[in-house]
Amino acid sequence: MDSCETELGSTFYVDSEWELLGLANEPEQKITNPLEKLLFFIWQYKLLKPGDLRTVNGNLVKIIQPGDLNTDSGPDFFNAKLEVDGVTLAGNVEIHTRSSDWLRHGHQNDTSYNNLILHVVYKYDASIEQNKAFNVEVLELKNYIEEGVIEKYKSLITSKASIACSTQIPNIDSIKLQNWLQRMLIERLEVKTDYVRQLFNVSQNDYVQTFYVLLARNFGFKVNAEPFELLAKNLPLHILLKHKSNLFQLEALLFGAAGFLNQQFKDKYPQKLQNEFEFLKNKYGIIPMNIKLWKFMRLRPANFPTLRISQFALIIHHTSDLFLNPIAFADPKELSKAVSHDHQGYWQTHYRLDGPEVPIINGIGESSIQNISINTISAYLFFFGKQNGNDNYIDAAVNAYDNLPFEENSKTKLFTETGLKFKTSGESQGLINLYDNYCKHKACLNCAVASSLLMGKANHGGIEFTEKHGGYRKEQTVKRLTTEARSSRRNTEDT
Repeated sequence: MDSCETELGSTFYVDSEWELLGLANEPEQKITNPLEKLLFFIWQYKLLKPGDLRTVNGNLVKIIQPGDLNTDSGPDFFNAKLEVDGVTLAGNVEIHTRSSDWLRHGHQNDTSYNNLILHVVYKYDASIEQNKAFNVEVLELKNYIEEGVIEKYKSLITSKASIACSTQIPNIDSIKLQNWLQRMLIERLEVKTDYVRQLFNVSQNDYVQTFYVLLARNFGFKVNAEPFELLAKNLPLHILLKHKSNLFQLEALLFGAAGFLNQQFKDKYPQKLQNEFEFLKNKYGIIPMNIKLWKFMRLRPANFPTLRISQFALIIHHTSDLFLNPIAFADPKELSKAVSHDHQGYWQTHYRLDGPEVPIINGIGESSIQNISINTISAYLFFFGKQNGNDNYIDAAVNAYDNLPFEENSKTKLFTETGLKFKTSGESQGLINLYDNYCKHKACLNCAVASSLLMGKANHGGIEFTEKHGGYRKEQTVKRLTTEARSSRRNTEDT
């Protein structure tokens, strides 16, 4: 129970939102204002019983346009259009769980709430003087909500399953699901773009250096991502490109700047690298990193940072065009050619400097190439396309996912276990975002899949679904799709 101060100063008690929903206890999953969020959804998509709507004063209300949901401060819906008691009104609508919430939220002290055209509440429990003073009618929705909506919502937010709608999601129209996953993919790319933009700002708007740092970070594959990024920032690409025809010098620069040459060696090759780096270090003013930043523990030898650095040197030596023209490698097959090179010399038999001699398997694994395609190539192309208003780059970033296989992991498995079938990496990336930012937080009202289940068979529209066409939703530009994704992210963050 929550206490509420009336305008007269007395205190009364109101049911909590969970009690109003008919739940004795809150679910383990913490959800703020669950009923109020549901009321927004019901109002936005007009999930009301057929028949007349009447205010607490008995006046007839017709919803012409529910308005635009406001995610910032101020009334909940802007630009609504209603007919109240035969008079057409245009303006703002405020929605509360109880009418007394007006006082609890302090609206009586905010003049921006003086010009409402309607105050919508689930339960009318207090008369508001401000509403009376400005002739604002109050509509109590409790008895007008479409049958089953609240019960379906309760079943979703109280579900203990990782995917609240897991038993129902297989019944969703496949085209609708695919289009929502497409939007989830765009939303995930938006998040990746935020990080690329940070690198771009640090590089002082140098696109080539930005791509180089991003690829270097990717070569760390989580465990050594940070030191690889530091290495790329410590050793700018323009220095390496001066020596791209000399693999030995490239390795001296990379291993030296990474801090691996600040020690005594028994093998002749690392000794030669050491001597070469001593000259190059002074020439370019390079300050070696602390070798302790690099991690070897619990890594398979094929993922040792020393072997990864040698592979990185090979890419610069053989395929410097990758850094200068990344879009040419949007196709995973072309990318595979660019990053898969046979080890040479010392690295044909060593995983680390001064390590034991063992045969080394050549090339980079398919899963690693897929990782680079997703986290470097597509992320960069999407960023570059947005930064320069170039839809060709955005198209290339998104379409690359269609050429990569579906990724099986703990998150995507939650969906495949429901019986759903998927084929592409774009679908798996969309599912990962769907789980991380919606299912995990029970943000069902922001999800087109769960919201369509709430609306049942009636075609109320809801979160927009349109036919898939050419990788994007028909009659929508990429710019609109990315705008929707950003808006969806903001709404989810507010949940």
